[in-house]
Order: sequence, then C-alpha cells, then structure tokens
Amino acid sequence: MSALGRALAAEQVKLRHTLAAWMVVLAPMLVVLLSVLQISLSRLHGPSSLSGQEAWMRFANGLFVLWVFLMLPLFVTLQAALLANMEHGPQTWKHLLALPLPRWSHYAAKLFVLAAMVVTATALLALATPLAGWVIMHTQPAFGIAGPAPWRWLAVHASACVAAAGLMIALQAWVAMRWQSFTTSVFVGVAGTVAGFLIGQSARFGPWFPWSMPVQVLARQSTHLVQVVVVGLVGGVLMAIVGLWQFDRGEAG
Repeated sequence: MSALGRALAAEQVKLRHTLAAWMVVLAPMLVVLLSVLQISLSRLHGPSSLSGQEAWMRFANGLFVLWVFLMLPLFVTLQAALLANMEHGPQTWKHLLALPLPRWSHYAAKLFVLAAMVVTATALLALATPLAGWVIMHTQPAFGIAGPAPWRWLAVHASACVAAAGLMIALQAWVAMRWQSFTTSVFVGVAGTVAGFLIGQSARFGPWFPWSMPVQVLARQSTHLVQVVVVGLVGGVLMAIVGLWQFDRGEAG
C-alpha cells in the first residue's frame, strides 16, 4: 500500500462514529428538510403560472443556492476544523509525524478526506432533490412541480459547485492544520462566509472570492461559470501544493 493509501486508511479509522462523519449526511439533509417544510407550510395564492419543469428548476435552484451560499462554507469550515482537531486536540502530531510515512502524506490524506466529504455531501443533496420535489408535489401542488426531475441540471451544477469550491476547501484545510486553535479555523471560515454574502453580490469581486465562487455557478446569466470552475480547480491545486510544501518543511500546528 502506498504512503497516501496508508494515511487515508488511518483517517478512515479515526472518522468512525464521529461528528465529522455524520455531518456529511446531516448537512445536506437539513437543507432539504428546511426547504420542503418552508414550501409545504407556505400559503400560496392559486396555482403557479410556471410549467412543471420551470417549477422543478425553481425548486432545485433554491436548494442549491441555500447550500452553496450558507451551508457549504460552514460545512467546509467545521469539517476542516474537526479533521485537524483529531491531531491538535490530543497533541498527536509529533507521534503521527514520527511514523515511517512521508510528512506530506498526512496533510494530503486530510485534504483528500475533506474534499471527498464535500463531493459526497453535494451528491447527496442532488440525489435527495427529486425525492424532496416528489414530497412537494403532494404537500403543495400549487407550487407547480410536475414531470421528471432535472437530473442533467442537478449533475452538471452539483459538479460545478464542487469544482468552484476547490480553492475554499484548500484554504480552509491549510488554516485548520496550520494553526492549532479550533477557534482560529472556525473564525476564518465564518468570516469568509459572512464576507461572501456581501462580496458575492459584486459582479467584479464575487467571481474571485473563494467563499462566494460556488454561488456564481447558480447565477441566472452564468457569465462567470467557466471562470469560477477553472479558478476553483486551479487555485485549489496550487493552494494544496503550497500547504503540502509548508507542512513538509515545518512543524504542524
């Protein structure tokens, strides 16, 4: 087994029955549940003027906006802090780095796990969207959802949102492993999320700010879709390389 494979296997064992593991399921399901409850309990005045597919798109877009604008940045913040705190909390970095594995493999394993959590949670949101729409068909027919779910739209936009979040993921992972304080990691993530609410509304700066780049995928005109996907992926890779280099040369935490 490769060094990275062994480090990943160790992370898998440490994640069993932890809050970080449960959050992969709980975070997207909470978004779905809140959206279904909000629509089901709303008082709509008459049937929707939208077609069945337009209502589907309206619902799916609303779910994903809530996910990428609020839940995803906070999810990445919490998950990165929890993954790093597995070593920061019990002060096990020195023991971990004394093992016969390259130093970089431990950083790479945690970054890979964080990225995999984001991919899995976003995929679960996309898969749960048709089920949520089916529920709304019965609890709130006036909303107008009808016909098949927009599977292609869900697949494309879920993938694009994850790609656009690449730089944010790499930055948050670096902060969480660079500083020992759990509070520091959470503060950076929450500050980025709040700033993203404001900067994300700017056509000039929104497509470049890591915490607001994913929401640009869902903009009506989608003029920055390719840009945020490319910047998210390339920036994420470059930031990961910087983090790996720094971790390999310095002390953890």
